[in-house]
Amino acid sequence: MIVSHKILYGSTAMLIAMAAVPAAAQTDAAAPAAEENDGGDGVIVVTAQRREEALQDVPIAVSAFQGEQLQSTGIDGLRQLSQMAPSLVVPEGGSQSVPYIRGVGSRNITPGNESSAAVYIDGVYQTDKTGILLQTFPEVESIQVLRGPQGTLFGRNATSGAILISTKKPSQDFGGMVEGTFGTDDRGARAYITTGLGENLAFSVSGFYRYETPYITNRNPSNGIGKGTGEEETYGFRANLLFESGDFSAQLQGNYINGYTTPIMAMQPAPGSSLSVGEAVSGVDIRNPKRAYYGEVPPEVRYDSWGMSLHLDYDLGDVAISSTSAYTRSGSGVQLDLDLSPAPVFWFDTDLKGRTWQQELLVSSKGSSPFQWLLGGFYINYRDGYTQLDQYVGLPVPTKLQPHAIPQRLLELSALGLGPTSGLAYIDLSTFVRIESVGLFGEASYEFGQGTKITAGLRYTDETATLDEDNGKVTYVPDGTGGVIAIPQTIGDVCTADPLCDGLSTGFSELTYRLVLDHKFSDDFLVYASYNRGFKSGVYNISSLSARATEPETIDAFEVGLKSQLFDRKLTLNLAGYYYKYDNLQVPVVDPATNTQISINAAKATISGLEAEMSFRPDDRLTLNTSFSTYFKSEYDSFPNCEIYRPAGVGLALATNADCSGEDLPVTPNIMASVSANYKLPLGAAGELELAGLLSYTDKFDHATHGFYPAGVDAGGNPYPAGEGRAPVQKALTTLNLSATFRPLKDNFYVTVWGRDLLNQGDRVFRNMQTTTFGYSTALGRGITGGVTIGFKFGS
Repeated sequence: MIVSHKILYGSTAMLIAMAAVPAAAQTDAAAPAAEENDGGDGVIVVTAQRREEALQDVPIAVSAFQGEQLQSTGIDGLRQLSQMAPSLVVPEGGSQSVPYIRGVGSRNITPGNESSAAVYIDGVYQTDKTGILLQTFPEVESIQVLRGPQGTLFGRNATSGAILISTKKPSQDFGGMVEGTFGTDDRGARAYITTGLGENLAFSVSGFYRYETPYITNRNPSNGIGKGTGEEETYGFRANLLFESGDFSAQLQGNYINGYTTPIMAMQPAPGSSLSVGEAVSGVDIRNPKRAYYGEVPPEVRYDSWGMSLHLDYDLGDVAISSTSAYTRSGSGVQLDLDLSPAPVFWFDTDLKGRTWQQELLVSSKGSSPFQWLLGGFYINYRDGYTQLDQYVGLPVPTKLQPHAIPQRLLELSALGLGPTSGLAYIDLSTFVRIESVGLFGEASYEFGQGTKITAGLRYTDETATLDEDNGKVTYVPDGTGGVIAIPQTIGDVCTADPLCDGLSTGFSELTYRLVLDHKFSDDFLVYASYNRGFKSGVYNISSLSARATEPETIDAFEVGLKSQLFDRKLTLNLAGYYYKYDNLQVPVVDPATNTQISINAAKATISGLEAEMSFRPDDRLTLNTSFSTYFKSEYDSFPNCEIYRPAGVGLALATNADCSGEDLPVTPNIMASVSANYKLPLGAAGELELAGLLSYTDKFDHATHGFYPAGVDAGGNPYPAGEGRAPVQKALTTLNLSATFRPLKDNFYVTVWGRDLLNQGDRVFRNMQTTTFGYSTALGRGITGGVTIGFKFGS
């Protein structure tokens, strides 16, 4: 009934919006025709090479989106951006956005292990992707998606690419906006205001609030979360102070964000088994695909963060100097039931803390000289980790959670005679890692005659990761007499027992480089060929007590492309083909002892593909955008002894001697395509009606590495047959978003009626997929939604 009501609501809203089109056409007949625009004025400016340049002049595969464009097509966050950008997929890794670009990414975004796609907000590198997942600030001006390794200019951990988010600068002219949204599934409000504070000073402030209603039915009343779950609530504020005087400017920014989401999962049993572990213990069928939750733990991901940044820019004529300083503190926590059943099998509660300090300095040439150069340095120092990672095995959820405290129920069961071999345990872990990294980089280009230019860049990165000396855990098991046996373990103990451990600090250094040759046959036709080397530093797996870091991963990327504007610049067509060779690829796997994600190094992989983007703007009214991407190859060249899971009774177990060589990499849909359109229809004296739509298609793909394993014998001496270890496959998705916005001619308010996922693909969407020894847990999407947004713009 809930889904049916949503379908009716969303469809009705869109029918009302579309019904206005014939009437609008009749009104327009008496109005003068709008003056045609040749399309040559809409130059898109990007900063993919750390300086402002026209998109069509940059020899890099870049997708650029304006804030209003994203809003009109139903893109309200990083998760949905993949519906428009080729080769970009953004699944969720538990509580965080984990961008994959051209098949390169990592789902294991644990403390100290950053994404393979570098995300920047106003030039500030984001180490924590949870906040990005939740942000919907109203003053987002543009988002750029840079595809391919960006190791030279954007540094460490940009092997897949970079995502650059820019917000509006404060203005001397008073102005702003305020809007509210009411929909089938969400409520929210956003506001932005800017004004001058004097001759050289301008200020802006913005805020947002968003609440998404529960869409999962709770079928276990004893967990105390009510009839439904799956809700999300978040709010945030941002303030900017801009000082400008002649050739100097300084911008001080501050931001705060707070929120929570409930990552609901449904358990899929191991292939060949009719039950999962939770089902076997509880006797309850927990596989209901129609959005139901049976777990005993109220699921929650909570997050808060605040930060400040200072941007200084000085124009010396032929040279520009830019400095960015930033400090951020964040806290988050995750509470999940891994077996997803009413039975007390396995659940955990975590609390994470992090702080980051970073500094970047850029000095670059200006002017129209054929020789251009840029020099820079980047420093980052951050500490991140778990103040607690508490795991409860066979124990129910207490009325009140008390971190680092022995559960009362464990003592009670011990008093009943249950001893160390009962399988009951409480594990209390606390781990932190500190990362310190320095990067020095430079790039130079020279334009020869006849439109040919060569660009070369170098970057040297020196990084050190250090584990806290007091990292450790204590495992408590019942002694059978009303007490517990405490089994402590420190990181020092682990290092001493590991012959390959040579201390609690590991250094990583790498020289990355870039070489580009491009040629402009005319102002409207550019071709280029490039070679880039990318580098992602090694990481410690601090979600389990490990003293050994992974090796860094490197990628060698070859790319050719063309950028063209045709028919008096009304049509833009960009193509890019690429070929990657990956070495020491860091692959996320699940530690069967702790059911936590860790990273290991695969051997080698090859990725190649083709991308196309087209934009058609015949006049001021109509804009049509399309994108397409496909993979020619995306497979492990060599990955013996890969860690995949096989069926083991009602659960999963690590397969031995598995081989993933020759298998496809995860998150590489064979085809991705999208079409978006925007049409502005004048209504004469009444105003304007803007119609927008987005239709996107993503082919099926794997969320995790898969491969084959030979027959063997388990630890209990039981034989098992050969087979394939493969998690549930993401089905192909076709998404349709539509909106209609009315703007009166003489007023500044607007009304938007919108619908998202109108083909109701929610049951096919795995927002998240995790492998544990209990089975494969999946999170379904919301499905069709609709609503109305009313806003008002004021000032300039």
